[in-house]
Amino acid sequence: MSVPRYIGPTDDSALTFSICSLVRHQDRYDRLRASFARLGFTPDNTEFLAADNRAANQFDGFTWHKRLLAEARGQYVVFCHDDIELLDQGHDALLDVLGKLDQLDPTWLLAGSIGGVWRSNSATTAITGVFNDHAGQTHRKLKLPRRVETLDEFFIVMRRARPVISSYDLKGFHFYGPDLCLQAELLGGSAYAIDFLLRHYGKGERGPSFRAARREFIAKYSAYFPGRTLHSTTGKATLQTSND
Repeated sequence: MSVPRYIGPTDDSALTFSICSLVRHQDRYDRLRASFARLGFTPDNTEFLAADNRAANQFDGFTWHKRLLAEARGQYVVFCHDDIELLDQGHDALLDVLGKLDQLDPTWLLAGSIGGVWRSNSATTAITGVFNDHAGQTHRKLKLPRRVETLDEFFIVMRRARPVISSYDLKGFHFYGPDLCLQAELLGGSAYAIDFLLRHYGKGERGPSFRAARREFIAKYSAYFPGRTLHSTTGKATLQTSND
């Protein structure tokens, strides 16, 4: 007879972080790992997990989170694209920011670099967060941390002991950040943009696949939040009040 493991309420993992990346380009991923290693993410406190899309798309935005979350052992799980690079803030800074978020709002489930302001009354897209773009320009809007209703996918953190799972009935490479945030909201939690500066080299694409994902996202969440307008980094999305 096998011996059971008795589980307590706290996460006592020896690893602080699991850095989970969706990898398409090896050179970008090597740059990412080098920047993390330079700023205090060592084998003693961090593991790196990669969803392997280098040869072909084995994962999309909604499947890779689930697969890597099942393997993660860190107290905090970071989901990021392969085209980010840390600049000056590292392991200790991120841990400090997340600790302060615990004090501000113990119900938080997700934290990230930039997102759409929570219940904004702005007539235009209202976003907040901080990051350095591919051209080296730093974007910072509004005071941080700040609650948001959506997060951009390129950098999202959750606690492994309080996981948020992406939808099983959506697919593609767009809107899985907003999907996670609305799932967190349905779970009774919250999402925040935090003051953790990094560089994102991605420029974003809004072709036919983006428009298709947007339609599917709106169709799904109109049933849960009819008439609500969501702010995100890609614009506003007004959910339908009926299925007509």
